[in-house]
Amino acid sequence: MSSDSLRLTQYTICLGALLSNLSAGMFNIALVDIADSLQVSLPSAQWVVTVYLLVISVLLPLMGKLGDRIGRTKVHNAGYFIFLAGALGCALSPSLPLLIASRVVQGAGAAMYQATNMALIISVFPKDQRGRALGLISTFVAAGSLAGPGLGGLVLEWFSWRTGFWLLTALALTAWLLANRLIPKDAPSGAGKPDLAGAALFAVSLTVLVTSLSLGGSYGWVSWQVLAPIIASLAGFLLFTARCLTPRPGNREPFIQLRLFREPGIAAGIGVTLVTYLAAFSAQLLLPVFFRSELELGPAAAGMIMMGYPLSLVIFSPLFGSLSDKLGTYPLMSAGLLLMAGAAGAMSFLSASYPVLAVLALIVLLGGSMGMITPPNNSLILGRARKSELGLVSSLIALSRNLGMMLGTAAGGAALGFRDQALGFRSLFLLCAVLLLLTFAVFALSFRSSRSREFREIEG
Repeated sequence: MSSDSLRLTQYTICLGALLSNLSAGMFNIALVDIADSLQVSLPSAQWVVTVYLLVISVLLPLMGKLGDRIGRTKVHNAGYFIFLAGALGCALSPSLPLLIASRVVQGAGAAMYQATNMALIISVFPKDQRGRALGLISTFVAAGSLAGPGLGGLVLEWFSWRTGFWLLTALALTAWLLANRLIPKDAPSGAGKPDLAGAALFAVSLTVLVTSLSLGGSYGWVSWQVLAPIIASLAGFLLFTARCLTPRPGNREPFIQLRLFREPGIAAGIGVTLVTYLAAFSAQLLLPVFFRSELELGPAAAGMIMMGYPLSLVIFSPLFGSLSDKLGTYPLMSAGLLLMAGAAGAMSFLSASYPVLAVLALIVLLGGSMGMITPPNNSLILGRARKSELGLVSSLIALSRNLGMMLGTAAGGAALGFRDQALGFRSLFLLCAVLLLLTFAVFALSFRSSRSREFREIEG
């Protein structure tokens, strides 16, 4: 394969990262318009964002296994086509149920190409070019995150929310045509059968939990409509945990390798990923609604302000990634968690009289603190993994990231369901601040425990 063809193949694989993050970020700005257009409540419209992330979270491990079993190129390219079909369905949907169903299809497609893109890069590129090629995926992720809010706002300002889905349809069609032409077919590895029963149990438990969270603001957190599904979901997760920890016949792997959490560094790092993405995506769902409804800003202005988060993340991530190599993971992650908790705590005082520049500063601080946390945290998690388990741990990081995003949007939907919406906003941001402080405390204890154990091993 010539260098030009290899570069085109690289861009075609990376287009999926752009599509996924565009689709996740474009429609937070549009929730008010979707609710008005389809004559539904804001908490109901929020499912347009939540269900997309929910489906990706459930299917990511399953699609990775499927790619190993039947061929990664086949699963990856089919993912582009299914995403295309879902985006087209969203653009044409006349009602909220059909729109949500189309987002389910879109999320299934996104899970297929997200689960296989890194493995395809490794299989297509020679060893001396893989690092740069894998780094380009991160660049496309950042580009999608950066463009999503601003592009969504501009599309809304001049057209309608449906135009955003038409744009995604056109991009997905281009990606699918290029993928079928440029990405070479790979041979199936003959991996074992995926744990479909475990996947189904995980999916049902997670869906019930997210549904119960979305009902909290409307029915009250101690009502039976909320407590009953929460208890049912916890029972489901207990069964799922038992299934994953029980030896399978023929050495068949469980849906998620929970044994990896026995390493304190991995467990703490995954917890940090989950909570920080929950806090960040709660803000990314609620703040556009705050700008549109409380400050009465137009969609383009709201989208531009929201770009402060991904822009600061893109700027600070490489800087703090380099600093973590010199200073270590603990100082930067600790400072980042405390700064993010401070930003969330300050957002709990939001009101219509809050200066827009002050909100923008908090958004930039939120992105900067995430940039301070993410690179050293990923380095910490992967550094504690065995070489033979790097792929498993990488997929676990992706899963925890998507779970955090999905739980954040679900919590944001619950806040929108409060009768006093301002109280819902303040309560959620305060909860995020408390969770971040608790995460900092657990991380600090885990770090001390790990350092003590390493010291004892050296002394012994």
